[in-house]
Amino acid sequence: MPFFAHVDLFSEYRRVYYVLEQGLYFDNAHRPVVYYIEMLFAWVSKLFVDAPPAVFDLPDPTSSVASLTDYGFFLNDPQVFRYLFIFKLPYFIFDIGVFAVIWKYVDNPTHRKIAVLLWLFNPVTLFATYIFGRFEVISLFFLAATALQLKRDQRLSACILFALSLHCREINLLFAPFFLLALIDFRDAWQRNVLVVTLASFTITLILMLPTWLLPKLGGDLSLFVDPTATHSNDAFNKLLSLGYYWFYPVIIGLASLAIYAWEIGDRPHTERFVISCAVALFIYFGFNVHSVHYAAWLTLFPILCIQHQKRVVLPFIVFSITWVVLWLLKTDNGVFTLFLAAPLSTDFIGLGYFPAWYNQHIAPRGLDLHQAIQIMRALFLVVMGFFAYRVLQPKMRIEQ
Repeated sequence: MPFFAHVDLFSEYRRVYYVLEQGLYFDNAHRPVVYYIEMLFAWVSKLFVDAPPAVFDLPDPTSSVASLTDYGFFLNDPQVFRYLFIFKLPYFIFDIGVFAVIWKYVDNPTHRKIAVLLWLFNPVTLFATYIFGRFEVISLFFLAATALQLKRDQRLSACILFALSLHCREINLLFAPFFLLALIDFRDAWQRNVLVVTLASFTITLILMLPTWLLPKLGGDLSLFVDPTATHSNDAFNKLLSLGYYWFYPVIIGLASLAIYAWEIGDRPHTERFVISCAVALFIYFGFNVHSVHYAAWLTLFPILCIQHQKRVVLPFIVFSITWVVLWLLKTDNGVFTLFLAAPLSTDFIGLGYFPAWYNQHIAPRGLDLHQAIQIMRALFLVVMGFFAYRVLQPKMRIEQ
């Protein structure tokens, strides 16, 4: 846990330590749940580890992404392993929290063991959390807890937990329509369902907007970490539409079709509809979209929860993990899926090269260049997403008693 990291982890905590040093606790509304969790652990760590100001020095908060020079200075600090352990400690705790939720969510003892083993030992979340060093498990915890509360028919607490998940990762907005559809009970009168969905939408929107409204009232300046030179193009949406035939339109078509499916399975339990719909939504999104290496962790939770609903996901999960490894070995740059991540152990790892360079030297001259290999693996990744979706949408498997 303390021996690997991407420079993004240092950038994340450099902002946190800056806030603690300056006392600017209300100046950031971006992913506030993750932000305040990390701030709490960083504050506690200062009681045990003396952090010299120079290590986390941030001259300009509007330019907080660490350079390699800044990162190298951090790596040479004698307490670097302690820092990395503290940085990742909240991730570890929420990782165990997801394990506990899965344990409570899956009823069948045999299936429960399979589910927790897939969670604890799959290479995707292990890499994203403990090697790359990102906070995906915090977001996944709130989504898992949402599913558990739906299983218990605690719809208000499920709404609150889902809203909190939106303050962890923006991608969770993708699940909002399916969450609201899952709240509908086809046994109730339509007036009651309209009321439930309306109240849920209001609760989620209120919690989502609360930090932006409340923090300035407490004296916060929400532009603290905003780069004033960054430009936001007015034709961004048009550019998005221009990519339509590559991924945007297929994703929209797929998600709209999935919403119809989610409506048509309205006779199933709330939690089953939510989990299945979210799993398939991610398969559609990742099947056609370009993503960062650690984002694949989002693909792990909902298929695992589908085990409770007698879905055969173990084989596609294994195939997905293997495909993900091969794809990123080919697709990586110098610092994403390479020995650069082991730089805390020794900065000598930074210059040891990476797999695409080896591929171009030894395999590409024989006929299959790197670009072609990447496109083949991306196509296979789409096939794996289809395999996943097929297994999740299949009728329930028989449980051995």
